[in-house]
Amino acid sequence: MKSKKTNNTHPHWKRIFQLFVPMLWQHKKALLLAYLWGLATIIAIILMPWPLKYSIDAVLVGKPLPESVQQFLPQLSATMQIILLAIVTVAIASFAAIASAEEKLRNARIREQLGMEVRDRVLKHIQRLPAHHFNQHKSGELVLRLVDDGQKVVRLLTKTTPVMFRHLGTTLFAFSAMLLVSPYLGLLGGSIVFVLVLLIRKYAKPLRLASRYKRKTEGAVSALGQEIIKGLANTQAQGMEARVSHYFQQKTQISQHAGIAETRVAVTMERTMQLANGLAIAVVLGGGGYLVLQQQLTLGSLTVCLAYMAQLLKPVEKINDLASSVSRALVRGENLVHLLDQVSPLQDHPHALRLQQPKGEIKLENVSYSYPNNTQDTDASPVLQQLSLHLQAGKLTVIIGSSGSGKSTLLHLILRMMDAQTGQISFDGIPYQQIQLHFLRQQFAVMLQRTHVFSGTLRDHFTLPDNEPVASEAQIWRMLKWVALTDFVKQLPQGLDSPLEEDAMNLSGGQRARLALARTLLMDRPVLLLDEPLANVDPTSREIILNALDKARQQRSCLIITHHMELAERADAVFVLQQGHLKPFVTHQEAPLRFAL
Repeated sequence: MKSKKTNNTHPHWKRIFQLFVPMLWQHKKALLLAYLWGLATIIAIILMPWPLKYSIDAVLVGKPLPESVQQFLPQLSATMQIILLAIVTVAIASFAAIASAEEKLRNARIREQLGMEVRDRVLKHIQRLPAHHFNQHKSGELVLRLVDDGQKVVRLLTKTTPVMFRHLGTTLFAFSAMLLVSPYLGLLGGSIVFVLVLLIRKYAKPLRLASRYKRKTEGAVSALGQEIIKGLANTQAQGMEARVSHYFQQKTQISQHAGIAETRVAVTMERTMQLANGLAIAVVLGGGGYLVLQQQLTLGSLTVCLAYMAQLLKPVEKINDLASSVSRALVRGENLVHLLDQVSPLQDHPHALRLQQPKGEIKLENVSYSYPNNTQDTDASPVLQQLSLHLQAGKLTVIIGSSGSGKSTLLHLILRMMDAQTGQISFDGIPYQQIQLHFLRQQFAVMLQRTHVFSGTLRDHFTLPDNEPVASEAQIWRMLKWVALTDFVKQLPQGLDSPLEEDAMNLSGGQRARLALARTLLMDRPVLLLDEPLANVDPTSREIILNALDKARQQRSCLIITHHMELAERADAVFVLQQGHLKPFVTHQEAPLRFAL
């Protein structure tokens, strides 16, 4: 598996934004309107203290209003002026509330849409990577990346960033207004904010490291939790509940300690910021009070400056939540970038083909494959060696082999889940690499040994891919008849609309296998590949499956990988896969010599 990053460092935050900002920019019109409403909110907040200033200076203290204001106010009594200024305050506050609500609503719409798009992108990327790449990954960790990590990054872009924009805009406007009202207090307030920014930078790295470790422990707990749920039946059967609970508790305790450590860093930063906040208000109040006593500043202007100082410090008050949100989102973004930067070695050629009327003839010529060896043993034997095979339409080929003989590797090569290291595989005479990967895989109707059935209904189970015609009810019943499930389904209260539990656990093993085979046979594709179709099924189901295969093999290239001799008896060609070599199977008497059943 290749990756765009060649070092072991975490992706820089710039890389995170390079990946996700273009997705956000696709909603630029809605985004622009949301930020305009945010700007309107900022302007309303900046205007809010001014009616109070004029109430104090012009009405309570008796200083004349500025000429620019007098022309908008009629000659009214002091009481009426107070009432009018109060009405203006209410109007400004109402506009600020409306603008803020509109901004949040628009950002929420963008957030939900973008969240869906990010999850879709991550899922499609996971589906493009070879399945064996995730053999060493915990499924719970991947689920967190798919569902939770993307959502955290989206919240950063559509919720945390607008809040930061509002705070930054309010800070700049408030600082500019303070300079206009009192240059001394403005410079004093700006200096205080600068010092606070330096304090924030001091705590940013420890908080980010603590968040990263916390996220890692959460992933471990999630992965273990999913394993426990999957293995619940085995745990109960073996009476291992206490042991599993103890193991889970150990993992959660590690996550608990990580969470406490993260909170400790955040609380320390918050405490420092709150102390600095109180000190800043005291300094501005003291300096402003001195200017008022020296007749260099009006009481109303001091009130305005204190209000603006509160706005300057508001980001500091929220810095704990903002810094935690940003740190967590960047950590989650790092995980997603690491995943999205992984490039599948299976890439389409620029001029890859889509075949017209594919026949399904497959040839393997001198194919060899060995898995990457992480040890220093360079003499390890390859899994497959110089293997040749020819699958033809209307012919059933059976390959038998013991566990570890390379059967699954061969199947993955035919499905192009990975590429052969030497030799060539062709479809209808055209090398695999010259055919579009997605199109190639659409030519195979596959039933794997570990069949997965999604929860839903029986009818949902027979839903075919988008590029294929919708299966009619008659076709579904025909396939159910082939696998002898007609009577069983008809006896269900809801028939085809009867529910299937996750992985069809409300069916027996034989019924699950037959149901999976029925869906596979329903796919009208030129190649039929079956991996151990008779594994873990009862004798009755085995005979039913064999009869269904006799009907389905017509006009298809059929390959069955198995260790059951019943299938070998019905095949046109039988091969034995042993120690990486494929040899013709001549007689049943030869089986014990070549293959240990």
